[in-house]
Amino acid sequence: MVKFIIILAASIGAFFLCKIYGVKVSYADFKDYCNALLAISGMVFTIMGIWIAFLYPNALLRLMDTKKVETADFSEAYRDTRRLESIVASIIISASVAVAISILMLIKMIFSGTPVYLENLNSIKSAAVAIIIFLSFYQYYSVLRVIYANYMFVSDLHIKREDAEADKDI
Repeated sequence: MVKFIIILAASIGAFFLCKIYGVKVSYADFKDYCNALLAISGMVFTIMGIWIAFLYPNALLRLMDTKKVETADFSEAYRDTRRLESIVASIIISASVAVAISILMLIKMIFSGTPVYLENLNSIKSAAVAIIIFLSFYQYYSVLRVIYANYMFVSDLHIKREDAEADKDI
């Protein structure tokens, strides 16, 4: 929640900076950048969907085996659960970004010719830039979570490999 508030505050600051300095952004650049954010969201969906397909059954199987519940070491299941939480959070963030971009583009399409839009063009453009900055930081955070989840997976693999080699040497 703190990270969300920091990102929101930075975006509000960006709105005022854009408004004060009259930042000009062309619609073509804006549209291209929105397409890039949507592509990143799609990438996160794809990668994290594969992770969920891999982790979710493993986490459930460890918890559902009633024979092993009394003596089980749930540290590995806990790591899987934490990784799964991180992955689902990344998917939710990416979905939010994709939906917000589609709403923003829909609003632009519907209201771009109205008198209210034309009279407040500078404020609307500043708000759009601030929203895109917010969505960008939010999406970057999601991508960093993806990178971290993958790093932890590789780290766990190395630990398991080293443990297996140590057991083999004994």
